[in-house]
Amino acid sequence: MSYYIYKKKLWLETSKGDESMPLHESGEMYLESIYVLSQKGSRVRAIDVGEHMGYSKPSVSRALGILRQNGLLLTDKDGFLTLTEQGERIARQTYARHTVLTELFVRLG
Repeated sequence: MSYYIYKKKLWLETSKGDESMPLHESGEMYLESIYVLSQKGSRVRAIDVGEHMGYSKPSVSRALGILRQNGLLLTDKDGFLTLTEQGERIARQTYARHTVLTELFVRLG
């Protein structure tokens, strides 16, 4: 599965190669949250993501399932989450974009 930018949106190309679907901003936010939590040195579980983002368990479960189906996230037998290479790449880009924008807004006052 690969991704690309088209019309200012991030798109995921399916394994069939003939279909694509947009990765919505909420998907990027979940990936970024998992990335940020994992950078704090602890293993990440779905409950940690929900607490971090302030979302309910059912919402988090559904979103993580979609990310898993799209090959962006893995869950081990103990329920710990790991970003795939592609998931981490998207998470890092999202985090960098948010960091730059935050810095810009702080400087603007």
